[in-house]
Amino acid sequence: MTFSVVCYDKNQEAWGVGVASKYLAAGSTVPWAKPSVGAVATQAYANVSYGPEGLELLRSFSAAEVVEKLTSPDILKEKRQVAVVDRNGNAAAFTGSECNSYAGHITGDGFSVQGNILAGPEVIEAMASVMEGRGRIEDRIMEALIRADEKGGDRRGRQSAAIFIVSEKEQYEEGSDRMVDLRIDNSPNPLGELKWALKNWKATFFQNPMVTFTESGKIRDRLDAMHFKTVEEWASMNNFSSKVSGNMIDREVLDVLMEVSKPGNS
Repeated sequence: MTFSVVCYDKNQEAWGVGVASKYLAAGSTVPWAKPSVGAVATQAYANVSYGPEGLELLRSFSAAEVVEKLTSPDILKEKRQVAVVDRNGNAAAFTGSECNSYAGHITGDGFSVQGNILAGPEVIEAMASVMEGRGRIEDRIMEALIRADEKGGDRRGRQSAAIFIVSEKEQYEEGSDRMVDLRIDNSPNPLGELKWALKNWKATFFQNPMVTFTESGKIRDRLDAMHFKTVEEWASMNNFSSKVSGNMIDREVLDVLMEVSKPGNS
């Protein structure tokens, strides 16, 4: 009922899970992660205990060992699907023989992609291709989910999606180990909404390159449509005051202002 990715990014010292499904609130069940420990995705006839138990096992065992320890005593394991990446980026996965077709997984350097009730193997192949490339972890996870959906994704349709990333190097708030924590629980366009939510998350919590702007042309039209006199006034009302300085604005904040990649916009 789901396709997902678990991964590790050495440069960002981050572990993450991305998931999409024709199932309500898949983000409440599938993704689990702890910084400097690893990440787990549990799905199909999901055994939710695989999440917390897997993270605890990852403190002492490799990804492959954890998959074996989770599945071997489970009498329903042939209905389950689970993927794990450990603290060193080693990945392992298990797809039970009774998971609904198409079901499978691909493991690679620092990642595993997997799914069940898929349109075909091309869904996870598309995800693997993205994960083998370069880029920031949040962007690769998002792109992998989108590419999978373009190949047919969950053959029953779309309903929910989520991205969960943890890091001790990059956190969105002091005292938190969460780098990205976003869920779209019930939507006809969960990935479109997740991509827009990620854009807003990055604009709000990440330090992005600054670009120049002028309050004319399309920016002026956008401000007028929202009844704001200046970019600074709009930024203040949307928690972006620190992201605007003179004629400079955070690149992601500018995209939010102009509604770039917002669902329904070209």
